[in-house]
Amino acid sequence: MRILKVDMKSNMVVARAENPTDLYVLSNIINIGDQIISKTSRRVRRTGSEGRSGDESQRITMVIGIVVEDFAFQDSSVSNRLRVKGKIFQGPEQHVSMGSYHTLNIELTTAITLIKPEWSKYYLQLLNEAEEASKKPKICLIAIDKDEVCIGILDNYQLALIAHEKSRIPRKQTKQKVRSKQTQSFFDQIAMIIKRQIFPETKNIILGGPGFIKERFATFLKEKFPKYSPQIIITGSLSGGNRVGLSELLQMEAVDKFAADFRVFEENRLIDEFFKRLNQGASNLTYGITEIKKISNSGAIETLILLDSLLRGGGGSNADEIQKTLREVEKKGGRILLISSQSENANQIKTFGGIIGLLRYALHWD
Repeated sequence: MRILKVDMKSNMVVARAENPTDLYVLSNIINIGDQIISKTSRRVRRTGSEGRSGDESQRITMVIGIVVEDFAFQDSSVSNRLRVKGKIFQGPEQHVSMGSYHTLNIELTTAITLIKPEWSKYYLQLLNEAEEASKKPKICLIAIDKDEVCIGILDNYQLALIAHEKSRIPRKQTKQKVRSKQTQSFFDQIAMIIKRQIFPETKNIILGGPGFIKERFATFLKEKFPKYSPQIIITGSLSGGNRVGLSELLQMEAVDKFAADFRVFEENRLIDEFFKRLNQGASNLTYGITEIKKISNSGAIETLILLDSLLRGGGGSNADEIQKTLREVEKKGGRILLISSQSENANQIKTFGGIIGLLRYALHWD
């Protein structure tokens, strides 16, 4: 994320997304009722020689401002963009009608001006974290065995699955020549994924798996791509080359050395602390929006952790009510931490209404 301008007198921030995670961050910052100004394209009819609109039309580029009424983050291998729909309040009057609807497609490198009625600390914190995160090197994690491989990219926020492929390497009873040929084919398949999807993002690779296949693949990769100079660290054994193995790899000491300050690890530590207190029967925790609302202005909440979907009214929540509660917690010095609804931690938090809190001191209810 690049923050290009901040003007709190006008409640205005100009920012530019530089990777898909930045678009996800923006989707958590934008609210209904906000104003967004950005460059866009719009189809307009050509004017005839007598001033009448002709049948032909053309798409032209212009700057339009809309009041947000709906938005959706589209994250896929084909397209990464944030679609924001709303009524036009600013634009070239010869081409647009004020109050009509338009959808802005915010993509990578698209600069937007975002104007809010009020900027909360946690929104500014999200922007600043995203800008700092862009300076941190990403890490590729690979869990591999003779049957399959699982590849992911770890950034400040999450471990994103890139590929999960089967090997089809024959059993040991098969002739060695056949096994070697199939192993070579499997390694080539993985190497192409790494070349196309990993090397443009990072050269840092942490590799793990059962047996000696991980060492063989590490040697193969260095010989295959000497000009990329991949920095490969081989870890201890994993249970397999699947999602479970990838999760195990995330816990390895080698990863912690590279990414101890990644936000995703802080999330894990705080959620682990919540469950530790819960299992001990401690009273210095809370969960569920009803209970959290009761103490939001008490100053007891030290850290509030919630699913991003609650900000948009997900799970039957009231978005305005959630925002009000967050502002109360923030005014009393509490920290707000948003968790992706698609993350591995999400299911744990959903059990508790999608929102949990760690308290500064124990509370006892009559």
